[in-house]
Amino acid sequence: MRRFVRGLIAAAVLGAATVNAAPASAASTVTVDSLAVSVTAPVAGRQLTATAAVRASQALTVQALTIAVRDSAGENVDFPGAVEDFRLTTTASTFTTASRSFPVGTYTYFVAYLHNDVWTELTPRRTFTVTADPNNPVTLNHEFTGAAGKGPNEGLSTPLWFNDPCWQQGCTGTLAEYSMDNAKLDGNGHLVLTAQYTPNSTARCGATSCAYKSARLTMLDWENNDGAPHWSQRGGHLEARMRSSVGAGLWPAFWTVGANNATVPWPASGEIDIVEILGQHPTSVMQNIHTGPDEDSRVQFPAQPALPGAGTIDGWHTYAVDWDASATGYLKWSIDGVVTHTVTAAEAGANWARSFQHPHALILNLAVGSDDAEWVPRPDDNSIFPATLEVDWVRAHAKPQA
Repeated sequence: MRRFVRGLIAAAVLGAATVNAAPASAASTVTVDSLAVSVTAPVAGRQLTATAAVRASQALTVQALTIAVRDSAGENVDFPGAVEDFRLTTTASTFTTASRSFPVGTYTYFVAYLHNDVWTELTPRRTFTVTADPNNPVTLNHEFTGAAGKGPNEGLSTPLWFNDPCWQQGCTGTLAEYSMDNAKLDGNGHLVLTAQYTPNSTARCGATSCAYKSARLTMLDWENNDGAPHWSQRGGHLEARMRSSVGAGLWPAFWTVGANNATVPWPASGEIDIVEILGQHPTSVMQNIHTGPDEDSRVQFPAQPALPGAGTIDGWHTYAVDWDASATGYLKWSIDGVVTHTVTAAEAGANWARSFQHPHALILNLAVGSDDAEWVPRPDDNSIFPATLEVDWVRAHAKPQA
């Protein structure tokens, strides 16, 4: 009778209209008898669900039934686990969503259903407020406020972000020269990394000509201080809210590298790919770790989850990892509060102590192309430049939230 789907199938995807509180048909009216979230005082990062009891004045099969959520800016942050092809009757049916977490803020939630390709939003509309966990302090909160055209360190008392010059040795295997000039604030609270096509560039990406110019920001100061970290953390909760251009050859990422990378070569220093976005795959992302004693013995644990709620990479999403760095710990990835991938210390074996029990620093980048065309192809005729990675904020908490 009920079949779960990953999340709310967006009206835009179906080409459907949306109406407020209009009945599905003249013959049947849908009513919400009860609606509540599972936690009376939600805390940031903790999982919660929502439950509703819904009935119809006459039997009615709807294409989808969900509990939708909007944040204070009106952005769609729905609970996952919408039910598809659901039959409503005159007796109330109760359904519970799948779980997700939410950042600090106040949210409005309501039941919505899809019938004849039209979404209908029902009353009541209720709110819940998510507060910070007093036992899990924020250790990093970069909101990227400042005037348009300023650099990523604008307003900071101590710089956090530095250019990564390793493209000059071809260490990224990409086609882009990296420059701080390509990482600027937009004046609306976002950091924008911009990739430009530069066919006449004389810059060299290793043995290859750099046909593009973009940005790769690291918290390791390679240009001035031999790769010393300006911020790093062992374990905790790391997250960023981002959106990316779509197109073959685009390879944005939010990731970590061991803060000891100046003295311990990769991959032994460790890498956590909180998210890698492949522009040719707009409905899914990559999550992974890299470890091992040396590059020839490198070990990975990749996953390629679909974005919740039929989302795409050009929409805003919160990408996060929870990292318990203890000897029996884990890494747990999430997208928009929905857990999507887990790797445990037991699975990583000896590599866990080697790579994931010391502090890591953060990296934001927008790469173009790679030396593995099957992984990230060169841009094609449909790839549009300039292309961007927009970052709303980057945050960290001292402890895992999941």
